[in-house]
Amino acid sequence: MPADRVERAMAVQAEAGVAICRGAFDELAMRGDLELGVGAYVAMARAKTAVLLAAACRVGAILGGGDAPTTELLGDFGDHLGICFQIRDDVLPYDPIAARTMGKPSDSDVRNRRPTLPVLIAHRRADPKGRAALRHALLDETEPELALCRIRAVLERTGALDTAHAMADEYARRARALLTRLPATAQVAHVRALALLTRPAH
Repeated sequence: MPADRVERAMAVQAEAGVAICRGAFDELAMRGDLELGVGAYVAMARAKTAVLLAAACRVGAILGGGDAPTTELLGDFGDHLGICFQIRDDVLPYDPIAARTMGKPSDSDVRNRRPTLPVLIAHRRADPKGRAALRHALLDETEPELALCRIRAVLERTGALDTAHAMADEYARRARALLTRLPATAQVAHVRALALLTRPAH
């Protein structure tokens, strides 16, 4: 492997490591804040998760000998895919069907008082009673399972889960669209493998 490629790839990894640490710090700072806007959530998801996937894609392109436009395109693909992944991960605890097969405790976000996207959407749409219920469930409820049930009820009334799913699907669509702009020399099997990562989750 040419030394200059390795050097560029390591630089991308180093930058990503710093950004991920900042994203994790931002997430901790947002703990319990239900007044966050969707924009703030997306910025956190980009810094915490999407930057990792973007870096992986850019590193692969660099080490594979891709030119600068292809490297940036694949980085953008990873960025969109990463935000999609974070949203889908945040939806899991509140989706009764997905919750049965998820790999993390269903009440972990509640225990950590994490204002995930569906909760933020529901808080924005809910009436005062619904907002109070969300606030109590996330900040004051001492029984996580009970809090989870109360949050799910508000999400259902406000349609927040459907909106979060739609946002994840839109980021997946953007990622998939980028793949159509790859050079004609790109290996078809590799492009298909990347496209599979953007499939709808529901």
